Amino acid sequence: MRILGYFVANDLIHDRWRSLLTVLSLAVVVVGYLLLASLAQAFAEFGKQSQVTGNLVIVSAEALDPTEGSLSEDVLRTAQQVAPAQIQRTFPVIFRYLNIQGKTMQVCAVPLAEMPAALSLALVDGGWPSAQGERQVVISESIAQATSWKIGTSVNIYGEDFQVTGLVRSNGDDYSAVWMSYPEGQRLFGMKRGFQIGYLPLVPSADPESVRQRLQADPRISTHYSVYLENALSARYSQFNHNLQTLSSLLALVSLSAITFGMYNATSLSLNERSREISLLRVIGFTQAGLRGFLLVRTLVLTLAGYSLGWIAALFLIHTLSLQSPVDILVAPVVLSLSPSISLLGLLTATVFAFLGIWLTTGHLAALSPLTRSEPV
Repeated sequence: MRILGYFVANDLIHDRWRSLLTVLSLAVVVVGYLLLASLAQAFAEFGKQSQVTGNLVIVSAEALDPTEGSLSEDVLRTAQQVAPAQIQRTFPVIFRYLNIQGKTMQVCAVPLAEMPAALSLALVDGGWPSAQGERQVVISESIAQATSWKIGTSVNIYGEDFQVTGLVRSNGDDYSAVWMSYPEGQRLFGMKRGFQIGYLPLVPSADPESVRQRLQADPRISTHYSVYLENALSARYSQFNHNLQTLSSLLALVSLSAITFGMYNATSLSLNERSREISLLRVIGFTQAGLRGFLLVRTLVLTLAGYSLGWIAALFLIHTLSLQSPVDILVAPVVLSLSPSISLLGLLTATVFAFLGIWLTTGHLAALSPLTRSEPV
């Protein structure tokens, strides 16, 4: 083993420039894998389902994105008439995506009493907007973290300045939103588009799915609107995150598979250049298994060096990105990190792909031996 290590070390030093290029090439591939894998893990955490609730929501059936629809008070009155014993009350939600200070945010207008009651918003600091006070909002923790807004900060929304009065946390979905009272939303956005989501809190004894089916079967509702369980609507957005996670994971695996072809090309070129030396080694007694072992150890050293360099570079990039340009989805932070599972799985997969590249090249060894051409690989 010591002799094998001696040969490997001398070979790498003798071919140091190509060895360095191989390590750098591997490092680039590893950085791509680690960034994609950490992004996939972040999407998985971001898209986790929230707690189950017993509320229903009504949205426009023709809108690709429910938040782009338009509802009127008539549909809420109709829903209350269809299931008066199961629906506690109804209320509207105005929903907009707006660009505020360079960030795309959710801006929602709801009746003040429903913020803690139906939407499960818990006040963390400050106070709720005043029922009489104009131009007041509360913001979610994720927005405060992403923007450094504080209680008392003045925020320009749709050309008007609003004062932040409180910081809220959601007990359900991680709503990254600016919340204002419904009258303020009507005044700010006007009534031409109506509201976007109708909220239907149910009585505790009601079966949400049976109520949903009854509402959806009513032609006054089914013609233009769709009724969802609250969590089913949230699941549509969670599915988007799941799709991104799957795509990121697939791209991460594909990026590592490039190691196989890189090692195949590098090793094949090295064998072809040293065909005379390898033939002489075989003549003086080096077995094909010994030469294969030499190539595997050499590959392992290069892989470990390339992976270590790539891991350090990826860690630096993730740290820099989190400080200077954090990743977010509608202001909700997507936290990138290099977990031990990602790092170890990547190292194992990279090693397997590298060894696969060596296995594909070992067929050259028999051809390079004038004495043992018939020796099995």
